[in-house]
Amino acid sequence: MKGVTTQVLAPNPSMFTGTGTNTYLVGGERTLVCIDPGPDDDAHLAAILAAAGDRAARITTVVLTHSHPDHRPLAARLAARTGATVRCFDPSGGDDAARALRDGDSVHADEVALIAVHTPGHTRDHLCFFDAQSRVLYTGDHILSGTTTVIHPGEGDMSDYMGSLRRVHDLYPLTIYPGHGERVDDPASLINEYIEHRMQREAQVLDAARYHATSFAPMDLVPDIYAGYPAEVYPLAAWTIEAHLEKLTLERLIDRVGDAAETGKTRYIARPV
Repeated sequence: MKGVTTQVLAPNPSMFTGTGTNTYLVGGERTLVCIDPGPDDDAHLAAILAAAGDRAARITTVVLTHSHPDHRPLAARLAARTGATVRCFDPSGGDDAARALRDGDSVHADEVALIAVHTPGHTRDHLCFFDAQSRVLYTGDHILSGTTTVIHPGEGDMSDYMGSLRRVHDLYPLTIYPGHGERVDDPASLINEYIEHRMQREAQVLDAARYHATSFAPMDLVPDIYAGYPAEVYPLAAWTIEAHLEKLTLERLIDRVGDAAETGKTRYIARPV
């Protein structure tokens, strides 16, 4: 039996979340899995419970793609209202009594089985969920619709992210339900676009780094690489550039220099070609 997906949009639009966080109810006629209950918001809790009521089904499991505050906080209250078990990769990231969910583990609702796919990159604890029967992939913040994913150094890792993109590509999903944005019905093209975009951005970062004769901070590269973007996205752009620089450092194309504790930011310099 194919699972039925109900989307409930959280009322938390912002520069970070787009139109808001997508909560999904997946399952059959009797039981449901809730993916990413979202922010701790009374109206959103009521909307999730109403959506489950419309399906005359019970939420038995809450799963989390990751622990960011627009995805996880409502899990505790939703579990208390429904008796559901909370599952995620990193139980320590919330106060919802979550149980660990590892790569390859499955959660079930009626005949639907969702397989946890560890996809570190956006965060180290990130999971996607794959319904192998219908080849539907729920991607959280790993793959979005209408925008790209922010990689924040320290929380995430660009090398991991590229590997995770290739991993979900090889699942050959037919449909993607992202954590933000609309459903994607041509996943292969979108995932390829994501990979190509990151490779192009990395080439831009490396070229810009080599242009600097002296050391530089990530923000120093933003105005050229993100020319034409509004200034309010510059801090996010600097995170992404730093994530690329960290990847290039591992690949021995860039060096870290200076005392980050003293300057308040890591500085970099390109190695000679």
